[in-house]
Formats: sequence, C-alpha cells, structure tokens
Amino acid sequence: MGANILNLGQSALAAAQLGISTTGQNIANASTPGYSREVLIQSASASQQVGGVYIGQGVSVNQIQRQYDQYIALQVNSATTSKGQADSYLSQITGLNNVIADPTAGLSPTLQTFFTSIQNLAASPNGTGGAAARQATISAAQSLVGRINGLQNQVSQISTDVNGQIASSVTSINSYADQLAQLNDAIGKAQSTTNGTQPNDLLDQRDLLVTKLSQLTSVNVVQEGSQYNVFIGNGQPLVLGSQKNPLQVIQSPTDPSRNEVAYLAKGKVVQIAENSLPGGTLGGLLDFRANMLTATQNSIGRVAVTIASAINQQQSLGQDLNGATGTSLFTINPVVSSSSSNNTGTSQIKASIMNPSALTTSDYSLQYSGGDYTVTRLTDGTTQTSTGLPINFDGVKFELAAPPAGTVPGNGDQFLIRPTASAAATLTVAISDPNKLAVATPFSTSAPSTNTGKAAITPSAINSSVASGSNSVSGTISPVVTDTSFNSSTFAAGVNLTFASPANTLSGFPAGATVSVNVAGVTTNYSSVAPASSTIPYTSGATISVNGMSFSISDNGTPPANNDTFSLQPSIPVAATKLTFNSPANTLTGFPATANVTVKSGASTITYPAGTAVPYLSGSTYSYSGVTFSMSGTPANGDVFNVGPNTTGTGDNRNALLMQSIQTQNIMAGSTTTIQGAYAQFVSLVGNKTNEVQATSTSEASMLKTAVNAQQSVSGVNLDEEASNLLKYQQSYQAAGKLMQIASQLFSTLLAIGQ
Repeated sequence: MGANILNLGQSALAAAQLGISTTGQNIANASTPGYSREVLIQSASASQQVGGVYIGQGVSVNQIQRQYDQYIALQVNSATTSKGQADSYLSQITGLNNVIADPTAGLSPTLQTFFTSIQNLAASPNGTGGAAARQATISAAQSLVGRINGLQNQVSQISTDVNGQIASSVTSINSYADQLAQLNDAIGKAQSTTNGTQPNDLLDQRDLLVTKLSQLTSVNVVQEGSQYNVFIGNGQPLVLGSQKNPLQVIQSPTDPSRNEVAYLAKGKVVQIAENSLPGGTLGGLLDFRANMLTATQNSIGRVAVTIASAINQQQSLGQDLNGATGTSLFTINPVVSSSSSNNTGTSQIKASIMNPSALTTSDYSLQYSGGDYTVTRLTDGTTQTSTGLPINFDGVKFELAAPPAGTVPGNGDQFLIRPTASAAATLTVAISDPNKLAVATPFSTSAPSTNTGKAAITPSAINSSVASGSNSVSGTISPVVTDTSFNSSTFAAGVNLTFASPANTLSGFPAGATVSVNVAGVTTNYSSVAPASSTIPYTSGATISVNGMSFSISDNGTPPANNDTFSLQPSIPVAATKLTFNSPANTLTGFPATANVTVKSGASTITYPAGTAVPYLSGSTYSYSGVTFSMSGTPANGDVFNVGPNTTGTGDNRNALLMQSIQTQNIMAGSTTTIQGAYAQFVSLVGNKTNEVQATSTSEASMLKTAVNAQQSVSGVNLDEEASNLLKYQQSYQAAGKLMQIASQLFSTLLAIGQ
C-alpha cells in the first residue's frame, strides 16, 4: 500500500512540475510574435484491481497541447493579405496624388498661364508691346514644357521605386519560402522520431512565417501530413514539402523599364501575369502600376501630345512676323514601340498618332498570329484584327516599319506600343525666336471702294495646309484634313490623282505609300510599291487617307470622266483671286479654275465642282483651296471681292486668336472635353481613388484587428490566467510532496513492525 501511495505521489509531483514548466513557458513567451499558448493535457492512469476494488494508479501526462485554431488562422492570413495590398496601394497612390494635384506645382496653373500669354499676344501683335508679348509667350511655352517634363520625371521616379519594391518583395518571399521548406523538413523529422508528438515551437515558427508571407502576397496552404504545401497568387506553387520554387525578378520582354515576376520551369524562365499575383504588398504594387501609374504616365503624355499637336497645327496655318509660314512651336518625339525579346522574327512596328482627340490613356499590344494582326487595348482588352497593316485604332496608326525591319513578323510575335508614355518627358520648345510665332493669317480679303452694293467679305482662316481641287465637272474633292503625321516639308510637289474610266480607279498616289480607303466603316489598305504608284478602286464618298491627309471624292451620280484629275497642293501661299457678283444669276464667279468651292449656310453644306458659278447666300461661309471666309449683305451687280496673300500681317492677330481658342475647344477624349478639363478629370480620378483606398485600408485594418483578437482569444497568453495556473500547480506540487512524505512514513512504520 505504501508503495502505491508513493507512486501516486510521484505521478502527481511530475504532473505538477510539468504544469509549472508549461505555465512558465507561457509567461516567458507572452510577448513572443506567433507564440501559441500551451496547455498541459493530463488524464487518470488506468486503475488496478486489488481484491474486489479498483485502486487508482495516479495521473498520466498525455501531451503539452498548442492552442491553435486553423480556421481563425486562415482568417488572420486573409485579412493580413488584404491589409497588405491596401496599405501598399495607398502608400503609392498618396505620393502620386500629391504630385499631380498640387495647386501650385501641378499642371493646371501653368496651362492657364500659357494660354493667357497667347491671349495677351493677340491683344498686342505688333510694336513694342507685341515684342514683349511674343517673348512672354515663348517663356510661358518653356515653363509649360518644364512643368510637363517635371511631372513626368516625378512619375517616372515613382515607377522606379515600384520596381525596387517589387524586387524587394520577391526577395522576402523567397526568404520565407526557404525558411518554410527548412521548417517542413525539421518538423517532419521531429515527428518521425517522437511517434508523432508535435514540436510546438517549430509549428509556431512555421505558422508565423505563413502569416508574414501573407502580408506580401495571397497564400493558400494545403497540409499534407506534417508538411505544408504553400501556393501563392492564383495557384503558383512556392513550397512543396521541403522543396522550394523561388520566384525571379526579370525585365518585361516588351518593356525593359518594368520589373516582372517569373519562375523557373524545366530550365525556362516563365513570366507570371500581373493579375495572377493578387493580394499583399506585391499585389498592391502590381495593381497600382497596372491601373494607376501607367494611366498617369499616359494621361500626362496625352495632354502633352494634344496641346503640342493643336498649337503646332495652328502654327502651320499662320504667318510669322517675317511673313513666312509658321513652324512647329513644340517638338514631339515618336511613339514608343518595342518588340518582345521572345519574338522569333526581326520585324518592328511603327506607330504614329493620327488623331490626338481620339487618344486614350491605354497602352496597346500588337500580335501577329495565323496571318492576322491583332491590336489590343490593354486597359479593357478591346481588340481590332486585320489581315494586313496599317490598322487605325484609337487615333493611332499601327504599321510595319520600313524594310528590313518591316518584314512580316514571326507567328506569335508580340509588340508593345505606348502612344503617349514618353511624350511628356521628351516634349521640348522648338522655337526660340519670338518673331517666328505665327500670329497672323497668311491671306487677306478686301472689297474695293468702287463697289456700289452693301456687301462685306470677312477673312476667317486657313482651314488646311493642303488645298484640294479638280478639273472634273461631275466629281468633287472635299477639303483635306491633315493629322500629326503630315509632313509639309515633303509635300511641296503635291499630288495629282487621275480617274480612269471604265476601270473606275484612281492612280497617282505617292510611290511607296499605303493608301487606306474607308467605305461604310470598312477600311481596306492598298500598298504602292516604288517606283510605281498604287491604283485603287473608286467609290463615291469614300474616305481616302494617305501620308497624313484624309479626303473624299464624290460625284452627283455620274462618275468623273476618264482622265479627270484631282489635285492636292500646298495651300500657302494663297493665290490672288478676284470674285465678281452676278446679280441676275445671284452667283459669284472668279474662283480658281480647279477649285471646288464648299458653301456652308446654317446646317447646309454643298460643294460645287470647279468652274461652276457659286450661288451667293448672305451670311454663308465659303471654303476653297484651304482658305475660308464669310460674306454678308447685299452686293450690287459687278461688285468684286479680293482674296489673296497677306503681304505684311501688320496688326493681324487672327491666328493668335485661333491658338488661344484651343484652350476652350473640346479636343480631348473623343472631342468631349478641353485640355484642362481632361487633366482635371484625371486629377479627380486619382483623388477619388486615393480616398477609396484610404477607406479600404481603414476597413481592412478593422477586419484584421478583429481576426487577430479572435486568434488571441484562443492562442494568446493571458498573464492573469497563467498566474492563477501557477498557484494551482504550486499547490498541487506541494500536496504531491506531502503525499510522498506520508507514504514514506507509512513505509517506515511497516518496516519497524517487521523488526
């Protein structure tokens, strides 16, 4: 009996000692990150039958159990991932918002100053005041360019920082992967040598690493025995047992300025799509770059392209102080186009901005596959496919570069085109001489004092750099619209197109040019090969585009005659013309012999063939050979009106007024808003997104706190509870010791009796 009591005391003493040790471990690690509270699990030892009763054999310690809830841990990891992404995105967009929305250093004040300087120039085009106003305009243009360049450089620095943080995140992910693989191996070995007893400290370390990894990217853990298989993003395996699959940072195959994430598979580096790595710090960086940073770079570039193109276009239609045709005020670099490093062919794609008003803030991908060219707008995946190039999409012309780089691409070859990405950083002022500002308009009108009627002619503007005309009595050619790819310096010789009947074709297009014909929304490309020029089918009213010029040739139901010609010539200098009013017929005669005259009266627009007497309508606008003027009043029979070159331009501010009016014209976003309006919309978008992400971050912080509190209620150490446990185990230890003392005394008594 004494021996049994002694055994009872020994087991009780051992259990109490383990209880004190477990409690002490909890107290010691109360502030240790990732530590899970431990609890001593004990049970009564199997009793032994003695005679007709069962006598207890003491207590057994089953395990020291880690207080850990897998489902709560999943909630913590998920909340950590969401919070990591929101914080990462917020950190980046806050800096971006500060850059573009600064009321003093932003773009809007400088834009306003630039247009105000043009307005002042229009008010004082000549004399001492005009000289000062001209210099002020050049200075304002330089300030505008400096501000645009500076904004782009700041955004580029943010892009560089994002690249660095992506690389840092990947390094941390790989470090965690290495540690997880090592812990998987250590845990497996520990459990195999202890008959499955769990090494609590190692398990805590592994779960803490998973939580830390969750802060960087989305994590999915699949437990297989004692091992964790860790997958990130949309299923990319990172750790499989003791094996790790580290990530790599590579340069984008199509854009070397961007870091991308990849992995190694069978000796080949495979890039992971940005949208395949959601969540966490890395996901926030990739999301910010794809949906906000790129759009910001392109938005600033779009403003630069639009304002520079519009001012340059108006400059080219004006006359400077030296009497010469205006030259470009701004220099715009070509569109950025790059080939993927994975391409099998050597082709290159050339892209040109045709219509700044149609530009978006997106980049584009062009892929050649199965004989088709597909252009994809990367912001929303909208595509346009053709069996040949060029393709005109969102105001951009995509075509093969000149041979040999312009050979057909290899199947599957891909190209990245960024129409406005570099425009802001490379924009410069091309004019330093204030006298070269084209303030005047290169033509004038007059009515001699000998006229007896009461009619007036009012000069308006040069409406095109190209004058169109024909000798056809049944066909007319519309006014020519030029785009930013039109080069006036190579157009001095002009173009003469010849109609062939009965072939029903047009020939004479520039050798080596691509002619695009749009009929009812369907565009067909015709390539002309030097030295021969291309011949294209004629369709009345079709829009024909070549070398940056767009126009249409139409008839009245009767096709042009064989060998009828349609000419495209420089509109400046303006030829001297004397128009005469014929009262009985109520017509004007004297227009150039090859000029098609377009008359606009209210909502009605009619083009008259060359040589035709043109009806006089008071208040109408008349356009021919690139010039536009208005006539009103009641002329008398024989009254004449002169249209000709502006010989001096003294006091003429018409072109400056047209340049100033660009500020209020809807020339951006599909002609729906002004330059400042488009920029203000984007600033508002960034500001609203910043507020949205701020609210998201606050919400995610609250959700994470709730999840962590729930986890701590299960796994966290409560020092008050542990102090109570310590007293309990202390008393148990003392009682067990007393029990052993009594057992010893009883045993000694028995021995004494035996003597």
